[in-house]
Amino acid sequence: MADDEQRHRRLDVLQGVADYAVDRLTTGGIGWDAWLVQASRHGRYGFTNTLLIPAQRRSATDVRSYETWQKAGRQVRHGETGIQILSTRGRPRRVFDIEQTDGEAVEAAAMPTAEGLQRLCQVAAHLGFYIDRGQGWTYAGPTGRRLQVAPELDDTAASSLLAHQLAHVLRPGGHLDTADSVLCHGVRRVLADSVAFLVLTELGSPVAHLSFPPVRHWAGTDVRTDSPAAVRAVGEQVIRISTRLRRQLQSPAVTAEAGQNPTAAPAQRSSPPPEARTRSTTHEVQHRPNESRSLLRAALADAHGFYRGHLSGSWAARYLADRGVSQEVQEQWEVGFAPRARHALLQRLRALGHSDETSIKAGLVKQNEGGETYDLLRDRVLFPLRDPDGQVIGFIGRRRDESQGPKYLNTPETDLFRKGEILFGLHEVRARLADQVRPLLVEGPLDAIAVNTAMPETYAAIAPCGTAITSTQVNAVAAHTDLETTGLVIALDGDPAGRAGAIRAWPVLHRITTRLEAALLPQGHDPAELLSPARQAAVHKALLSVTPLADLVIDERMQSSGGKLEFIESRLAAARAAAHLIAELPPDQIARQVARVATRTGMPPAEVTALVISTVSPEPDAPLSQPLTPNEQRTGTTRSSRTASPKPTNRRTA
Repeated sequence: MADDEQRHRRLDVLQGVADYAVDRLTTGGIGWDAWLVQASRHGRYGFTNTLLIPAQRRSATDVRSYETWQKAGRQVRHGETGIQILSTRGRPRRVFDIEQTDGEAVEAAAMPTAEGLQRLCQVAAHLGFYIDRGQGWTYAGPTGRRLQVAPELDDTAASSLLAHQLAHVLRPGGHLDTADSVLCHGVRRVLADSVAFLVLTELGSPVAHLSFPPVRHWAGTDVRTDSPAAVRAVGEQVIRISTRLRRQLQSPAVTAEAGQNPTAAPAQRSSPPPEARTRSTTHEVQHRPNESRSLLRAALADAHGFYRGHLSGSWAARYLADRGVSQEVQEQWEVGFAPRARHALLQRLRALGHSDETSIKAGLVKQNEGGETYDLLRDRVLFPLRDPDGQVIGFIGRRRDESQGPKYLNTPETDLFRKGEILFGLHEVRARLADQVRPLLVEGPLDAIAVNTAMPETYAAIAPCGTAITSTQVNAVAAHTDLETTGLVIALDGDPAGRAGAIRAWPVLHRITTRLEAALLPQGHDPAELLSPARQAAVHKALLSVTPLADLVIDERMQSSGGKLEFIESRLAAARAAAHLIAELPPDQIARQVARVATRTGMPPAEVTALVISTVSPEPDAPLSQPLTPNEQRTGTTRSSRTASPKPTNRRTA
């Protein structure tokens, strides 16, 4: 992975983790006071990092860069995995918690409450405010610069009030709470009290008297309200204002007047280009450079007319009717039938003036080693395959159930037809795709016809031609609709083979669209049964009950890596395997999958998050303290590969 791509991917992962934490704050999954505790520890790194740090290491109390710990006389232990945060320029950087280091003790003495109150009074004075604690004199200063603190308030309450009021005045356009002003409530009060919480914590004062309403009460519950945006805005203001206030408290002028020494400050994922087109190099007849493609199209059009003319009265027409495909639908999809006679089509094409060479190049007939030329498709129901212009370029044929040979047989690859580029039904459903009907990938042409007939307003069904889905095919769908709006659903058989199909499709699909879901059909059922009155109910219900495709892929990866998750080692192996897949997901899907993996493995979500982040940022920011061992020198192991993923703290066994 190129450096720029890796950096963008890492940013996507980190942003996804932060967005999920904001959603949890909004819905009450994380209490506002719990976030304030994290903000008091890590607020100097900004709002987003107050969410990222505990998501990766909940027990973290003091995080610093590798170099900062060295300057403080402490060394990051060998094998410790760093905590990923975002710099002020939005670039990923790595920090380590004090628990991950060894060395000299770090003193962090809290300021006595009385001294904290004195400092707050000095800050207010430097900002041009007058503290009135009922001294008995008449205030004659500027309007709005008088800050009243009742004399009966103890130092803790007085400090809390001062911090609350200073939070108001440090906010752009802010003003003090006065007797004449609107009662401080809602977002205004939450913001000021939150700043007071952080400042009092910095001063070593109690904060238990501060309480906060549920976030939904002030962030909004109306569906038209962007509550997460409101939470993020308030959180950022709390961090910004409290940081300014702490800097005021630590300024030389304030510390000198208070008789104290200054204290020490603690990507878009771009979809890969379409696959390179490949041409068959094993065709039995050499192509002449001046061969006209129009001759091939003419032969295919005449063959299609021949096949359609033989459908009526054949077993194929009865078979289709038995499957619920009415004569009207057969005509709509221009279904045909290839007679059983070995040379039926060949003779018709010759009679129409097509040379055997053209018929061979069109994939309609074949020549064996003995020189005999014969029809390729015989005794089969035939479904036409079309190019983007709607012209027939090939066929896919289904044999009768009691016959021998492959169930489905395609036209071989030709100058016109490459099965990795064509989807059955795409031309027919293009108008509905343009109207934002959701595309559904099914296995075969009968499935596509049934879904498009029975559920035309729900799905626009398309089918690959008996091959694994390719990026070229998905890009062809994307040319007709916005996949990020509609998403893409893949219909899978509910057996191991069906799930295996999802696993195979995942590497291609998730690089082109982020909205991927799967409809798991009951075992032994297929979408074509939508046209069967006796079996359609179960299939219809399954097609409407979709699940994220990522769930199936990650679950399969965990099972293959960790088995039944009976032991600590197997659970960790499963989590690591899942982490590599999760790291490739869009940011808004990452946190949900982290929670799923944590639940299945019994690991804390923070440890799973750390595993995910480590997969896209394997290189440490600084060299580890210990030299390479002789074995590592011999095997060529790098320091980055020695950086271990975090080990689960829950040492439970099955």
